[in-house]
Amino acid sequence: MSATNTAPAEAPRADLILKGRITAFGAAPLWAQALELLSRHPKRPLVIDASGLELIDDAGIALIYDLQHQAREPGAAIEIRGLAPNLAALIPTYPPAELTRAADSMQPAGRIERLGRVVSRRAAEAASMLGFLGACALALGQALSRRGVVRWREVLNVATEAGANAVPIVLLIGFLMGVIIAFEIALVAREVGAVIFVVDGVGVAMLRELGALMTAIVFAGRTGAAFAAQIGTQKVNEEINAILTFGLDPIRFLVLPRLLAAVLVVPLLTVLADIVGLVGGALVLIRFDIGFFQFYHHLLGAVAIGDFLVGLMKAAAFGLAIAVIGCQRGLATGAGATSVGLSATSAVVTSIIWIVVLDGLFTVLLDA
Repeated sequence: MSATNTAPAEAPRADLILKGRITAFGAAPLWAQALELLSRHPKRPLVIDASGLELIDDAGIALIYDLQHQAREPGAAIEIRGLAPNLAALIPTYPPAELTRAADSMQPAGRIERLGRVVSRRAAEAASMLGFLGACALALGQALSRRGVVRWREVLNVATEAGANAVPIVLLIGFLMGVIIAFEIALVAREVGAVIFVVDGVGVAMLRELGALMTAIVFAGRTGAAFAAQIGTQKVNEEINAILTFGLDPIRFLVLPRLLAAVLVVPLLTVLADIVGLVGGALVLIRFDIGFFQFYHHLLGAVAIGDFLVGLMKAAAFGLAIAVIGCQRGLATGAGATSVGLSATSAVVTSIIWIVVLDGLFTVLLDA
């Protein structure tokens, strides 16, 4: 970066020559030199030769823009000549008054406009989810029809983290649910002398509803959020872009193992929750003079294998829904750590909503 003052002996000669590179590192002294030149010659036109400029950054752009819009006496204009077209395209063309003009105040959106925005966002989310479901269905179909599509080692690793490590909390929740249900029903049944029928209520409730439902809610809070956070972090770190660059499919590479692991793990966890729930109910009923053997024999007549299979079917559907929602939220994560947290929260909330919706659909369809 350099500037040269020349005597105005001839009309075409420049009063100031700009050449080289004008960057923030050295623009200040050049700017002061240019302003000093303008102050010494306030009433005559000045010529600035910029034909030798090679590069300008934001500071150089601001310098040339300032020189172009200096307030001068009539007939004392400033001419900047020889500026390369690629550099001239960087100089703003709006007048300086635009820099100080107050921003237009935005009118608050009306109710119809806000409603339209909400509907538009929900429609876009629904379309994205449907497209993701289609891709997942295609990947599952390929996994069932072709060998080598599924990376079973990855499925086992995910199942260990999502299933084996979740056994303690599932056992605790299942046991407490059995205790609570048995105790509350028994308090009412004792008033009418029908405590024995508490066994029916505990058995049907745990095998058909509560075992699968509570296991799915725990799985959504523990593993659905983890799926969203893991894939969301990979999205933020641009690992998803790297997978695409290598020609791999993120659905097959990341989502499919999690879907299969969830479908396999949630029913197994539900079986454990059912068992400990029944044990908890049996322990409570000892207080109401119903022993273990009496509880066991009455339970065999109160429930059928169909009740158990319905619970397992619900558990598999819940696991699939949780995995799909968690993975979809992870792949839809934006930039930054905050987006990862929002994706995990959205995955848990959405999963719980759909667990309840699916449970209601199963109940209506199977009862019908």
